[in-house]
Amino acid sequence: VVPRWSAESLFNLHTCLALLLSIFCLQVFANDQPVFWRESASGVSVPAFYLSRLHLNTVDILLLSFIFSGLYFVIRQPWVPFTRFFIPFLLNAFAASGWGYFISTIVPPKHGPFIVSLIIFIVCGLLGNPSNLQEFLVGGIMKWVVNCLSITRWTIQMNFAYDYEHLRPNPTELEEQALLGMAKGVFLKDSRTEELLVPVAVLVSMGVVLRVLAFLGLRFMNRDKQV
Repeated sequence: VVPRWSAESLFNLHTCLALLLSIFCLQVFANDQPVFWRESASGVSVPAFYLSRLHLNTVDILLLSFIFSGLYFVIRQPWVPFTRFFIPFLLNAFAASGWGYFISTIVPPKHGPFIVSLIIFIVCGLLGNPSNLQEFLVGGIMKWVVNCLSITRWTIQMNFAYDYEHLRPNPTELEEQALLGMAKGVFLKDSRTEELLVPVAVLVSMGVVLRVLAFLGLRFMNRDKQV
């Protein structure tokens, strides 16, 4: 039986959500590109078009994130309040959807699913894997890469830090003790600010930067077709 505090189970869950939402968000700007190019050439405001699509899709992201995490919460029963359990998933959705928006504005629609899947596999599946973080966070350039790009590196930390404080696990089996020790070494910090507020700041910044890049891609890519 997988322990309720397991960082590995959280890793799989957050990676799956990031992958699903990033692919889902490709259609926001990838669909109807010829229509957008024609309207842009006719004088339609690109910022208005961008913000309208973005705001409408935000409702879908919130609903999908709630359904995804809510189903897991009901089935798994992690013994923590749902509000605290859900917040890292919202931040995951905000950052992961940014990758979908950005990629959809700079590559052809047929290439989008493969490219965004590859990106999420790297930034979440490889860089955010708890078993790899022990090596990545030692220092050097990889630490900066992981801290700046990985979504799961931060969302797992938020979930695990609260789970550990709330559940106070004390496993008796050697394998579980080793897993708990590894997760504590990676995700538990000296202060609550480092455990919770820093991840919030990084993930919000990541989502905002990706949305800005998506707007720039929508505005300046394929300019020869917007005439």
